[in-house]
Amino acid sequence: MNAKEVYESVLSVPTVKKLWTANYQPVLPFTPQEFSIGAIMPAIFYMFRWGHRRGKGKFIEKYGQIQNEKKLPPSIDHIAGMLKQQTGFEGFESMTTQAILGDMLLSSCLENKLRQTGRTEQVQRAYPTHYLASWIDLPKDIANLRFVPEMLVAILLHQEDGSIIQRSKKRTHFSIGSGFDENLILSLFGNGMEISGPHKTDLTSDSFCEEDESVGIDQLLTIRLAQGCGEAPTKARGGDVEQISNQWPLAVNAMSYLREDFSVFVQVYGTTIPRQTFLQMLESCISLGLSNIYFSTISMLSEWEKTGTLPTTEQQKPLAIFVDCSSGNDRGLRRLAEESMSHLIQRISRLPTILMTMRILDEEITFDEQLRSTLPIKYPIAAEFINLLGSILFATHPDSRDILRSINKSCLKIADALVSAEIEPELQEILNKESNPVIKLSEALCYSMGEAVQYNQYLKVLNSSLMIDEPNGMAQKRKVTQKNKAGKTSRIDVRSIVLTNPMLDFIVHRHLRKAAKGKGSKPLTFIELIQILKERYGLYVAESPPGMSIPVEMLLHNKRILERRLRDLGVLVGVNDAESMKRLRQRFNAVGDE
Repeated sequence: MNAKEVYESVLSVPTVKKLWTANYQPVLPFTPQEFSIGAIMPAIFYMFRWGHRRGKGKFIEKYGQIQNEKKLPPSIDHIAGMLKQQTGFEGFESMTTQAILGDMLLSSCLENKLRQTGRTEQVQRAYPTHYLASWIDLPKDIANLRFVPEMLVAILLHQEDGSIIQRSKKRTHFSIGSGFDENLILSLFGNGMEISGPHKTDLTSDSFCEEDESVGIDQLLTIRLAQGCGEAPTKARGGDVEQISNQWPLAVNAMSYLREDFSVFVQVYGTTIPRQTFLQMLESCISLGLSNIYFSTISMLSEWEKTGTLPTTEQQKPLAIFVDCSSGNDRGLRRLAEESMSHLIQRISRLPTILMTMRILDEEITFDEQLRSTLPIKYPIAAEFINLLGSILFATHPDSRDILRSINKSCLKIADALVSAEIEPELQEILNKESNPVIKLSEALCYSMGEAVQYNQYLKVLNSSLMIDEPNGMAQKRKVTQKNKAGKTSRIDVRSIVLTNPMLDFIVHRHLRKAAKGKGSKPLTFIELIQILKERYGLYVAESPPGMSIPVEMLLHNKRILERRLRDLGVLVGVNDAESMKRLRQRFNAVGDE
């Protein structure tokens, strides 16, 4: 008998199945694993158009390569060989022209597995070049996107009641189950598209107007690739739920910033910035927003662990992190940024225990006879429910005594079973110590599951949200050698927050526009930009974050580097050294500019 079987014998198999995970949707409405921000937009297109999660499509059925009597995702060469036989493709008969077609596919439409180069590797995802990229069901399993697209759809729609996203009854910028003129994203990426036939929900009702001249060659290639599939993918079936959950993250402030930034940027610049540049900046927007949500959630959970109560909306603040504006070129600034990130990662190490504590309490009160009929709702925001869990954890709730006693009884039973089986002495020690029974059980479960299932998954979320080492991301990672107390050396990853040029471009252009109706322009000074980075996103450039003491000369150096980079980008002007005269400006026109 192993530790998991002991848990199952005491707590029951269904209960252990619910607890044996890193997920807790009421806090973070996505699966804490690695994901690609660049792959989520086609899934968002699909959900906005059809109002449900994507299921199986016909891409692999049409273009797949057969290996061991099974169709697998194809290579670029295989796809190019099939496309050249379709109507609408001429002049690609030779090996040279087919290679050119393959290179066009690889640069504009599809990405290889593990981002490998070459035309013989298996493809993994479709670029959001056009709406019809949503017909290409890559990745094959929508769950590989970790429910991040679903969370973004829920945030953008902002449906204030109900556990499931409903088709929009009134027109908004991000309507669900709508046509191409009724949703900002669909109208922007669906140029040339129209709905034909009597039924808008028919999977074959989307059609491309061949006379449309607004599409570029890269978009046309995506369109032809999708047309080969014949129709949109079906809704999710089988083990996947088709409905889109209306669950928001706990960090309401950070969520509202993401929604506002995304909406303003798309409305103001969606049709004026060149498409490839716009997509890079839009991914930067999502990366900044997701990272802010993640960091703010970590900050909130740290407070909940201490007091049992979440910060109110007014009290919510992102974690303070120092930014290396030199992008790693200055060793001193890089070291400071890595030190700042190490403090954040220490907080992440507590996440598995905190979320396990919440899962245990959730399971207990859901089946408590007295509490289950009066539980606060979890959708779309679960703050009141989480505060109830905190009141039980800290024994301030009238029913907490019985619940804590029941959990402590389970701890004793598990410890006795481990003693009888003569296994896991470290686990026995955790379960027998004098402390809160919920914390004991959560630490024991996390210990048994191991770092690979818990802590490492939250680090993957960190890397994915920051788009680490991406040209339009906001962080870098490098390997360093570290000595432990025993004198042994090991190689570890260290991370630092940086601001890539596309990220800076996005932040400047976004904050040169008002969020109010009309999205008019507004003045923005260099000092105001630094304040926005600090107060809105928790990114410190010219000040020491709380808990760090950075020399003034290093802060001034960091600030000067940022100023120089903004000038080089062409978005900062100033006639003299007066801070108030250093103003930001657009380098791309906005909608309505002459």
